[in-house]
Amino acid sequence: MPLNTPEPPGRIRDETRSHLGQIARASGDGPKLLGEIGPDDVEVSAPHRVFALLVRDIEANGGLEMAQPVGWRFLLESGGDVLAGAEISETPERTFPPTFYKSSSVGATATAVKAARALPQLQMAGFDLRLLRIPELYQIALWLHSPNTDLLIPLAPSPIGREGQVTPPPVFFRELTARAQEYRARQPRDREPA
Repeated sequence: MPLNTPEPPGRIRDETRSHLGQIARASGDGPKLLGEIGPDDVEVSAPHRVFALLVRDIEANGGLEMAQPVGWRFLLESGGDVLAGAEISETPERTFPPTFYKSSSVGATATAVKAARALPQLQMAGFDLRLLRIPELYQIALWLHSPNTDLLIPLAPSPIGREGQVTPPPVFFRELTARAQEYRARQPRDREPA
């Protein structure tokens, strides 16, 4: 079975490509994050839904079922090389224009996606590609989701280590719970949980 990259709703992919072109025309030579490559030579690939989980969810013994969708993310590629990422944030009320960026998480995502495609677990079931963020702990993980099971691959840098390693959710959340407790202990006492 393949690693599924679900198509985002509506025209999100087309609008991302269009916005990339608009930035290139406005700047005269293309976004600096693309280097010498023109926006017409860039593939907007590997769409995946972005989910967020808060520390309070982890403290309440919540797992992936508590993660909330917050947008979509793409990899920007040319000639097989990943150049940057594009992210579209969403709320129930609106979809925001894409932001384009280079970061270590973009390269780590590309590496993890390539490794995930070779996992033996994908032979037994199809998995949807997702991204999980726990912003308060600076944790990002590739989330492989199927109706019967989930797998997580923490991306570097990860507060629990395990970068690039397939991690079952119970192990991931057990290790992350300790980081959540450390995080909460550093918060001022009079501050209400977010």
